[in-house]
Amino acid sequence: MTIRIPTYVIIVATYALHRKAWRALLTDQPDILVAGAVPDASQVAPLFLSGQSTTILVDLPTLQPDLAQQLREAAPGAGLLFLVQSYDLAEILLLLQRGVTGCVSRDESVGDLARAIIAVGRGEIALPPHIAGRALAALARGEPVGGALIEPLSERETEVLRFLALGLTNKDIAQTLVLSVRTVEAHLRSIFGKLGVHSRTEAALWAVKHGFAGED
Repeated sequence: MTIRIPTYVIIVATYALHRKAWRALLTDQPDILVAGAVPDASQVAPLFLSGQSTTILVDLPTLQPDLAQQLREAAPGAGLLFLVQSYDLAEILLLLQRGVTGCVSRDESVGDLARAIIAVGRGEIALPPHIAGRALAALARGEPVGGALIEPLSERETEVLRFLALGLTNKDIAQTLVLSVRTVEAHLRSIFGKLGVHSRTEAALWAVKHGFAGED
């Protein structure tokens, strides 16, 4: 029997009615546990459990990219998922540059939101495929990420890295390559070491910078 590890979600929403609505909506979602709902970043730290898969869901009336740094300090290691009005590339880039790891449009379904919460909690990038590739390519045109390979990638690692650069989640990569999610995670750890990077975003940017996203 497979043990399903839940993702804890901390809701940051300005308005009390929104916080109550999010709590009610997410409480019944499989594999998601609501740790709490607060109005601002200053109240996040007491709700954060280090070592647990955690996503901070941010619902604010206006875009506040600089809030990401405050949230990272309050909950180191937690994924940051921001609600956005639309997938505007400029706004997405601004959020990614501040350390946000996922964005979900307010027009998406509850199922899409739940999947994004779980993905971000696992350290994955949660963006629709059509915007993920453009965003990573735009970021890669900025400051260089990483240098030469520390050690050559295996054929399988190259495949995993290509799909990572296209914005696929670990589950999507596993299904495409007919692997288990744990095997994909093991490949990613090896890839990070060989690239000399420390995060999924850095690896994806490295891949885009070096043309992996466009390979056949």
